[in-house]
Amino acid sequence: MKTKEEKVYFLLTKIPKGKVTTYGSIAAKLGISAREVGKILSRNEHPDKFPCYKVVRSDGGLGGYTIGNRNDYSTLRVKKKKLIKDRVRFNKNKVDASCVFYV
Repeated sequence: MKTKEEKVYFLLTKIPKGKVTTYGSIAAKLGISAREVGKILSRNEHPDKFPCYKVVRSDGGLGGYTIGNRNDYSTLRVKKKKLIKDRVRFNKNKVDASCVFYV
């Protein structure tokens, strides 16, 4: 049986290019809390394989993004740049609702 971490990481691989999902969507799918999803993502050791930058808050806000041991404004800029490169659209500083994919 897969661990919670493995299940979360697997769902990340299912998010199409140009789309994001929410902490809550992953949490609902797996029967865990959104906060727990965030904690699991903060420990992601393979962000190139498991694109945790594609997970945002339910209101379209970026949420957090951990690089190494850092999770601050500079890491959120990196997250936003990755999303823009992935063709995710923004409405002001939030992800456009049309770009949300529910796992």
